Amino acid sequence: MEHMESKRCLFCDELVQVKKKGGSEWYFGCICAPGGAYGLREDSVEPFRQLSYTEKRSTFPLLSAYIREQNDNEEAIVLDFEDRGSILQSPQIPVTSEDKGIRLLRYLHRHTSGPNEPLIINHFAQSYNLTYSPNLQEFVYITEKLKEEGFIERIGTTLKLTEKGWLEAAAHATGKVLKQCLVIYSGPDDEVREWMDSVFPRLIQLGYAPKLYEEDRSAKLEMKPIESVLQCVSRVKLVIADVSEATNDLWLRIGYALGSEVPVIMTCKASSEQQLPTGIRPIHYADADELTGLLQKQLC
Repeated sequence: MEHMESKRCLFCDELVQVKKKGGSEWYFGCICAPGGAYGLREDSVEPFRQLSYTEKRSTFPLLSAYIREQNDNEEAIVLDFEDRGSILQSPQIPVTSEDKGIRLLRYLHRHTSGPNEPLIINHFAQSYNLTYSPNLQEFVYITEKLKEEGFIERIGTTLKLTEKGWLEAAAHATGKVLKQCLVIYSGPDDEVREWMDSVFPRLIQLGYAPKLYEEDRSAKLEMKPIESVLQCVSRVKLVIADVSEATNDLWLRIGYALGSEVPVIMTCKASSEQQLPTGIRPIHYADADELTGLLQKQLC
């Protein structure tokens, strides 16, 4: 039987089983590597211990988060004190609360098979390394912010991605930089869901990160409808606007996009009785599945 001893993980302070192998200490099942393990070079243990309290407080949570994320992605981690600087300065380490929130979305995406599937976060109070946060307070703030923005639902320690959150996570999980795409659609909820289930995933595959702008939610988001969309339009690489029930505001936004040299694809239900201006030739579609194929041809 292999010899195991109990030691505290330097980075999450949890008492766990440790095995020495190949010049490294392997820590099993701590908060840094739940259900797994990570290695720490034996000659690096003391240099890490000798860091000042201030340095430990500012860097150990980040190293814990880095170990956890790599472990969760099934990457073998053997930490060396000499690697500390390059890890902490790596662009992989999120800095803003938005980027930290994306790490939580990606974690939920990896551990669920689809939107609205609940996931219990074991040891929730100690799991702030999921967002590279220094403490529980920031972790809770980020989860609440994601909840307010409609990306997740949370009841206690149980979290689940909404349809919006699943798409956002999928967009960032591809590992490539996606071009921002604004989708302006004001249909009923069931049709919006069809778009998100069919059209949005295909847009992601084609290299776009779709963001849905919903007319009737502008007040809830405490934004002025016209200003908010015009600001969004100026930052994206593509606008997809459904003109099945076009309003004057929608035409304004389409015109603004074209004037800003942002490509615009207009779509329209085949059943629509909307009178379109002369020269407007949208993609006519019967349902979201047909539209998905037509958009793919257009974008390819």
